[in-house]
Amino acid sequence: MLLRPPPRFPGLPREAFEVFSLPDREERRLAILAAFHPALALLADDVLAALDPEDSAGFHAHLPQLNWPKGYVPFCTWVTLSRHAHGYQAGPQLSVAVHADHVSARLGWDTAADAFGRFEFRCRHGGLDRELLEAAEGLSLRFRVHAAAPWPAGSRVVFESASDLSGSFQEASRRGVFWELGRRWELPASIERVGEPAFCEEVRDVLLPLMPLHERAV
Repeated sequence: MLLRPPPRFPGLPREAFEVFSLPDREERRLAILAAFHPALALLADDVLAALDPEDSAGFHAHLPQLNWPKGYVPFCTWVTLSRHAHGYQAGPQLSVAVHADHVSARLGWDTAADAFGRFEFRCRHGGLDRELLEAAEGLSLRFRVHAAAPWPAGSRVVFESASDLSGSFQEASRRGVFWELGRRWELPASIERVGEPAFCEEVRDVLLPLMPLHERAV
């Protein structure tokens, strides 16, 4: 791309992270959407703008409404890039997730998805493991497995490693609800960092190299 449009992402609103602690579920849900989704939509646009037009064609940016399944207790939000217009949760997800205590950019999977088992098989027996391990080392990313936890946490990391891909799958089969390879910015230590427009460049540095792996994982 010869002329990349200027970035529009303003940074995540630093003062808004307190909305995750609102006790009323519906009030919290609406506050999360209002506080973070405009910036996340712009972040997704800026990430895709860094691709050649042919590469970015067919990508959709998904922002959740945080009201599904029925009774869901919102504790975070995210934007996911996917070539699927609907049902992106069934496959690999390139996403930026915002929690009360961290922000992450990652290639992730809902471990309950039927296709996650096929992904694991291809990693163990189809050579995809080598590509994931090379990405983890070259980009300084980590494998993580999340388990469910009561609100306000919502989820907790039960496995983390820079190189033990096999161990991540073992833990995912034991109690994981989400598997990921990505980078995480801890809060409040990184609050100034994620609140700057330049944070978009850090997210690009993670997501763009993971896009080929996202395609392979499909």
